Amino acid sequence: SSGINAEWPLRPGFYTNNHDSLYKSDSNWSFITQKVHQLFKDKKLKELQLSKISKCLMELVGHENDITLSLEYKNTLMKRGMKCLLDNLNDEKRRCGENFDLLYNLGELWSEFMREIIPTLQLIFANIKHLNAKGDSVERITLEQFRDDVVLCTEIETVIEGIVGQKESSYEIPRSVVQMLLVLGNLANSDKTSENQRRICNLCSLVVKPYINPFDVAKTIQQY
Repeated sequence: SSGINAEWPLRPGFYTNNHDSLYKSDSNWSFITQKVHQLFKDKKLKELQLSKISKCLMELVGHENDITLSLEYKNTLMKRGMKCLLDNLNDEKRRCGENFDLLYNLGELWSEFMREIIPTLQLIFANIKHLNAKGDSVERITLEQFRDDVVLCTEIETVIEGIVGQKESSYEIPRSVVQMLLVLGNLANSDKTSENQRRICNLCSLVVKPYINPFDVAKTIQQY
């Protein structure tokens, strides 16, 4: 089941039952998709581009249901955007070879992500009610995707465990990475994301002392 109510007035081609990407024939959505991808690639958009994106999005909202747009945000825009970020990391790894510093590069990416990408997405999609209701927000949804499709798709666990395991290691984990883990570790979780959230919280417990791991607390409570 697609979860889409048949009585909602969706244009033909906008939504498919298998949640595939939408509306390829619509110039508004094509422009939005292109520019959001550009945001993930270049980390910035020009003011005029933001103005046109907002106009295109409002024209879609006038015709389509917010839920459809929110699904496309999660299943298409963010998946494609996070793949772009991960591809950039992998390209840098190939370029640097043995000199590649995952934590440094991930920290730099996180800083740009929080400084440029998330605020821009919040500005663009502020009026999509279903993305900003019932405990959800553009920021939370985007951070979850970054956690699942970028951070946990790298070797971050192996790298951090290796550093922590070396008692006399002189390597200092970048503050931006510590911040990233704490922010991601503070995300509310659901059944679908609890495993990934547990992995992030385990990393927090390795790099932050003291740190109360919520999964350890829940496990202790269950024992009593």
